[in-house]
Amino acid sequence: METGFLTDAEIIGKGTELLGEHFNQAQAEGASYDMSLGEEVYISGEDAPRKLSDTSPYVSLPRGQFALLLTKEYVKIPDDHLALISIKMSKKQLGLINISGFHIDPGFEGKIIFSVFNAGPSEVVLKYGEAVFMIFFYKLGHKVLRPYDKEKKRQTSLPTGLVTSLRGTSASLADVDKRVSRLETMGYVFLALLIALIGTIIGVSLR
Repeated sequence: METGFLTDAEIIGKGTELLGEHFNQAQAEGASYDMSLGEEVYISGEDAPRKLSDTSPYVSLPRGQFALLLTKEYVKIPDDHLALISIKMSKKQLGLINISGFHIDPGFEGKIIFSVFNAGPSEVVLKYGEAVFMIFFYKLGHKVLRPYDKEKKRQTSLPTGLVTSLRGTSASLADVDKRVSRLETMGYVFLALLIALIGTIIGVSLR
């Protein structure tokens, strides 16, 4: 049985079967498909996920912060396929790093959640419906014996447990810089006081 990565023509041929109702054949290119940013984004330290839409499409990810991003596409991986996922190079170049998994199991069904970290020098602005991610489909030789349990989770939104795990206050790189600067300043002050004290002791002892 023929195996290998699906080409753009093959992805287009399977269209909504693989990527749901939001499939857009213009986003298939080479041997991959560009997935879009969906309607939910959670930034670490905030109270709740943000809702994106056509009327409120933009979200800004601060530097040094973690975030959860949901895809617009509802992905369906057949039992004889495997998928690999990534962030588009245009976003990687801004400092956006994928820290979640890099593959999707045979049998998985649902929207994909990307855990990301902004390691860049500035905020990364994303837009609802914008091509942010990539997915590659690989055809296996046979169906797997134990595919992903479809009844276990057909995720269409960010899970409460995952959001809760990131709700704690997250120190951004800017906060860390400020704290280090304060410690350095305090160190200089203590050093100056120590030098002055030593000078006073030496002056008294020489009298």
